[in-house]
Amino acid sequence: MIRLLRALSWVVGWVSRSPRRFVGVLAVPVLIAVALLAGPIADRDPGRTPAGDVLAGGQTAAPPAATPTTPRSTVLPGTTGPAVPVPARPMPTLAPAQAAAATGYVTVANTHDARPGGDRTFTDSYRRTRPYVTPELYAIVSADSRRGDYEWAQWLKEKATVTVQVVAVGVPDGAPAPTATTAYARVQFRQVITPTAGGGTRTSDGAVNLLLSRTGDEWLVSRLLADT
Repeated sequence: MIRLLRALSWVVGWVSRSPRRFVGVLAVPVLIAVALLAGPIADRDPGRTPAGDVLAGGQTAAPPAATPTTPRSTVLPGTTGPAVPVPARPMPTLAPAQAAAATGYVTVANTHDARPGGDRTFTDSYRRTRPYVTPELYAIVSADSRRGDYEWAQWLKEKATVTVQVVAVGVPDGAPAPTATTAYARVQFRQVITPTAGGGTRTSDGAVNLLLSRTGDEWLVSRLLADT
């Protein structure tokens, strides 16, 4: 301890004998402090202001946004190329003779004449369908019945004529394609009611599903089907 005090006293005396030595000794701690501070400052990103640093104007910089740490997905997409077009299935169509039989029946059956000297009953129009239907179906549709009573009463009062415009004819949705002996048909039509005793012309839309059968060389309506 005594030796340490003597050594310290000698160093103080040696430094105090020269002003330059005194300044040099004081500069050593300052240099050490500057070196310690230079390391952290050099490590800073010059393009980013650390959180908590004061900017010009007294504002405090916001902390940097956190970098997402979610792992990148390795799942492949659902498709890896352009979609391959699937060719549309062609819709079945009726042959001209089949379409003619279907539209002929619908047109004649739904054409009426309620003027004096015209049809006597609503079913008179069905009795005119003989060229378009099988004998079995003709016996059914031409029989007397109460169908159409309300419409017929209205037409008699107006002395009206009823004509038919065929809107479309084709194979019903979901029905099998026509074969060499049978064909399903759907006829959409519009009735035009024209009163001759006052009142304006009006229209009424309808549709009929039919089964056509080949009899010899001709196609005839063999069955009336429910409209589903």
